[in-house]
Amino acid sequence: MVRNKLYICKEYHIQPSEIDNLVYFEYEYMLEDINKEQKEQEKKNKDDEKKYAGLGRTPNYNSMMNNVGRSMPKLPSFSMPKL
Repeated sequence: MVRNKLYICKEYHIQPSEIDNLVYFEYEYMLEDINKEQKEQEKKNKDDEKKYAGLGRTPNYNSMMNNVGRSMPKLPSFSMPKL
């Protein structure tokens, strides 16, 4: 119960005294809603991860990155003047 109270206070910015003032069944309903919300968020994160896993990493990605340095112009070399 202490861990749950800490989590609720931290994540939902609710004072511990407010949680203590809740009737027990209200506290249980709050925990059920939080668990449901967390499961939905995890599912959404997994779906997004699958959806965006292949973006930015095409088969030609490495060859494109290797060619970036080759297309840069070369700077002329010169010696520093002596004082």
